[in-house]
Amino acid sequence: MNLSAARLQRILAEAPIQFRTGDYISRGFQFMNENLGLLVAFTLVSGVISFFCQSLPFVGIFLSMAVSPVLNVGYAQFCYRVSRGHKADFGDFFKGFTKIGPLLLTYLLMSLIGLIALLPGLLVWYKAGMFEWALEMIEAYPLFLEIPELGEMVDMSLFWIGLALIFISGLIVSLLFLWSLQIAWFFEVGPLEALAGSRKLIASNWSNVLGFLIISGLIAGSGVLLCGIGLLYTAPAMACAQFFAFADATQILGDEDNKTDLLDHFIA
Repeated sequence: MNLSAARLQRILAEAPIQFRTGDYISRGFQFMNENLGLLVAFTLVSGVISFFCQSLPFVGIFLSMAVSPVLNVGYAQFCYRVSRGHKADFGDFFKGFTKIGPLLLTYLLMSLIGLIALLPGLLVWYKAGMFEWALEMIEAYPLFLEIPELGEMVDMSLFWIGLALIFISGLIVSLLFLWSLQIAWFFEVGPLEALAGSRKLIASNWSNVLGFLIISGLIAGSGVLLCGIGLLYTAPAMACAQFFAFADATQILGDEDNKTDLLDHFIA
């Protein structure tokens, strides 16, 4: 038996946790140091898989949509299993393929909502003339000779308004649905319940979660300073930190009564 939707509802009804950004980041680095080889290997392999899918003509976009949610929950699955004291192997990163249906549906619904949220900003950009300018860029490819300046074709006041709308709406959707895929995986709920669960968890602590994402994002991005190689360390470490934040909010590491049940979920 997997973690139930009823348990998720009980968690959502409780008071929000005291968000501990420093603790999650510290645990992320500690976990990374203890499992360095497998985490670096998964980061490399997942990057190669994503690049290969995106480079394929015609079918690439569909393959990318299919594998993205599986790779997204890969770190969480691995972190959970190791944190429970069980021996994990490289295949644990890809257990999401056993539940690809719910994960994919949740991912597609997130993408659809995100697209709808971006529409106001895109409409403002259309009014500003951005699409005509983009067509000029496409026609000028690959030499880009005699390209009109952005300000010559585009109403810059509308451009900045549209940019602000796109940024704000994209940020809100990304933040509120941050944990949707993890909820769909761990709690075996449908896409609507997963998105609603993530929204409720994040909304009750949104400022702290946003601060955590900004700090962890800066830390992950700092790996670029080491000729890009540092990303192989900082990026997975922060992915693990995000799991520990999610685990704290949902208490999936603190309930020993569900240890065997959830382990069966990974083995199935």
